[in-house]
Amino acid sequence: MDNPYETTHAEEEVHRRSAIRAVFSFLLALLIILAAFVFGVIMFLNREKADTVETEKPVPAVRSEPIEVGEVTPMLDSEGVVESRRQVKLAAQVGGRVEWISDQLVASGRGGENEVLVRIEVSDLKARLATAESALAEAKLALEVEKAKGEQARRDWAKLGRGEPSGLTLRKPQIASAEERVASASEEVERSTRDVERAEIRAPFAGRVRMASAEVGAILAPGTVVADLYSDSDLEVDLPFPLRDFGFIAKDAETEFQITATLGGETKSWPAKLARVSGEVERTTLTGHVIAKVQAGDDGFPPVGLFVEAELPGKTISNVVEIPRSTIRGLNEVWVVRDGRLAKVEVEEVWTTRETVVVRAPFEPDDRLLLTRMGTPVEGMEVREAEQEDGK
Repeated sequence: MDNPYETTHAEEEVHRRSAIRAVFSFLLALLIILAAFVFGVIMFLNREKADTVETEKPVPAVRSEPIEVGEVTPMLDSEGVVESRRQVKLAAQVGGRVEWISDQLVASGRGGENEVLVRIEVSDLKARLATAESALAEAKLALEVEKAKGEQARRDWAKLGRGEPSGLTLRKPQIASAEERVASASEEVERSTRDVERAEIRAPFAGRVRMASAEVGAILAPGTVVADLYSDSDLEVDLPFPLRDFGFIAKDAETEFQITATLGGETKSWPAKLARVSGEVERTTLTGHVIAKVQAGDDGFPPVGLFVEAELPGKTISNVVEIPRSTIRGLNEVWVVRDGRLAKVEVEEVWTTRETVVVRAPFEPDDRLLLTRMGTPVEGMEVREAEQEDGK
């Protein structure tokens, strides 16, 4: 039979050895951890230090241009139609049969100043003139007779009469009546003479015939239109301007400029001069009108009715800057580069074109206009010129 004491002793020995192994394992693990820690500390203390690199904040590269405050003369664009300043419808002042017409009395024909275009028969008119001259001669004779009778009556009264003679005695009423008949006859002679002269219808000025309606053999009544004549050398063009531009027109100056048109695929130009400025504004279109006198160019005068374009210099504007339209931000702001940083400046728009804007603003002497379109510019942001970057 086994000894209980020996069994208990063997179990205690097993437990003791297990405890010793556990303690030994714990101490070994602790020693490993401690060794690892010491090794890590040694490695940390003996590590190679990396070079410190300071990163620079990126500075955007932009394009800008100098701001030059000075004077700007706006060029005002308009267009219009060349018209003749002198136009007239020639009409017969006396009636009669047409006996002759000029070869130039046709559409687009050209007549010189005072040139005869139509001649009416004058035989009847000369007969009336002769009758009027005969009546004038008789009236003058009657007047002389009455004057002689009046003088005779004065002498007779001086011999026989007493006091002052009456006007009837001296035949003053008869003399006055005879004088009136002479005056009337003289006017009839003058009218008949003018009628003979008016039998020739003359051009009042040099120009072209727009329409002709007379022919040899035709019977004309007084007032019958025989031709429509216009001057092809006294020309004008009516140029409308919107009110924005109309205010810049120098109304008291004889401004000279050019008008242009395309003829036969070639652009031609003619000099023009400001003649007068309309005193009214056209309400329907809100435009003001300028009338320019057209002068002869290298090829003479332009044809009447030609559509032309004009560029008229306006009044000079002082203390302004002309900038690209693309630099305007919002309604009335621009960005400038000031001492290497962005600054926002409020501007006053004075005049505009399709591509530029003329503005007034409180720019500083060294400001440069920002041309680069930045997404979110910030006041005071540091920037640099793009040309400087390309030059490195």
